[in-house]
Amino acid sequence: MALAAAPAALQAQGLVAIQNYSSDFRTEQPFQITTSVNSGYDTLDYKANPLMGSFDSWFVQGGIGAMYTRPDRTTPLSFSLDAGVVHYIDGMPRFDDTFYNARAAVNFEHRFSERLRISNNLFFTYGVEPNNGFGFGGSTTLWNGQYFYGYNNFNVSYAWTPRLSTTTSYTIDGTHYEDAIVGAAEDRYAHLFAQQFAYALNKQTSLTAEYRYRMTIFDKTPSKNFNSHFALVGVDHAWSQQMSGSVRAGAEFYESDLTSNTSPYAEAAVNYTVDRKTFARWYAALGFNGAELAAFSSRYGVNTGLQINHNLTNRVSLNAGVNYGYSTFDNPGGIDGTEHSLFLSTGLGYNILENLRLDAQYSFSTLQSNDPLREFDRHRVSLGATATF
Repeated sequence: MALAAAPAALQAQGLVAIQNYSSDFRTEQPFQITTSVNSGYDTLDYKANPLMGSFDSWFVQGGIGAMYTRPDRTTPLSFSLDAGVVHYIDGMPRFDDTFYNARAAVNFEHRFSERLRISNNLFFTYGVEPNNGFGFGGSTTLWNGQYFYGYNNFNVSYAWTPRLSTTTSYTIDGTHYEDAIVGAAEDRYAHLFAQQFAYALNKQTSLTAEYRYRMTIFDKTPSKNFNSHFALVGVDHAWSQQMSGSVRAGAEFYESDLTSNTSPYAEAAVNYTVDRKTFARWYAALGFNGAELAAFSSRYGVNTGLQINHNLTNRVSLNAGVNYGYSTFDNPGGIDGTEHSLFLSTGLGYNILENLRLDAQYSFSTLQSNDPLREFDRHRVSLGATATF
C-alpha cells in the first residue's frame, strides 16, 4: 500500500487544501507558550464619506498563545491557540474602543490501517480585522466590528487498491457579527458534502475527480439562501518533502430563489517549508460566496494570497503577505457591483535573546469599488516584543 501513504499534499482534500492552517505533521513542534505586547498607529479613511467609520488613533495590544505538533505515525496531532486584546487610545467611531481577538486551529489524523484513515480540521477566529476571514469569503471587506468565523472539516479516506482511494468529507462553516445591523445581512452558515475519487500515478502525483454539494443558510435573511453543486477534477502533487500543492477545477452550479447560474470554479494551494527557516504558502479560489450580498442576488470572484516567513539568520527574520480579491455583484434590474480589495503586510523580527524577539510590522489595505461610499485606504504600523517559553 505504498502509494496510499504518499506525502502530505496527497492528503489534502477540497477546501481543506486551501483553508487548512496547521496540519503539516512532518516537523515536530514541542509545546510552547508565547506572550506579546505592542503599540502603534492605525488610520482608516473612507474616501467619500468619513461617517462610514473613518478613524485615526494610537493603540496598545497584548496577547498570549500556545502551539504544539506531534508527528506520530498513527495519530498525528497539531494545535495552535492565541488570544489578545487591543485598545484604541483616541477612541473609535461606531464601536467600543477595546476589541478582543482569539484564534484556534486543531488538526488530527488517525490511521486505523494502511487503507483506512480519518482526519479532522477545526479552525475559528474571533476578532475585528476583516482579513482574518476575507481570504475565503468569510467576512466583509469593511471594518464592521467584532465577528466570529469558523469551520470544521471531517473526512474519511479509504484505499481500495494501492492506487485507487476515496475520500468522503463533511464541512460546516459559519460567520456571525455582534453588530445587529451588520449581522442581519451577513450572519450565515453552510454545510458542504463532498465525495472524491483519487488515482495515484506514483508516490508524488495523484489525479482526482470530485462532487460537492453546499447549502448556505442566512440566519435573518432567508431570501438570500443558496445552494451549489460542484463537478471538479484535480491534481495533488508533492515535488518533495518540503513542497506540495493541490489544484481543483470545474463548474459550480449556483441556485437560489433570486437567480440560477453556472460558472467556472477553481481552487489551488501550494505549501513550502524548510525546517523552521522558510515557510511560504499560496492559495487561490474562484467561485461564488455569500459575503456582502446586501441587495445583490449573487457574488462571484477570485481571492488569492501569498504568505512568506524567512529566517535570515538565527536572530533576524522577515515576513510578508499579500491578499487580493476581485468580485462582481449581480443586481437584476439595477447596477451591478465590482470591487478590488488588496491587503499588504510586511514585518521584521530581531531576537535580542533566544526566547525574546522584537517585531516591527506595517500593513496597508485598500478597497476600490463602483460604489464610492465603500472605498477606503488603511495604514497600520506597530512595534512590539514577543517572549517564548
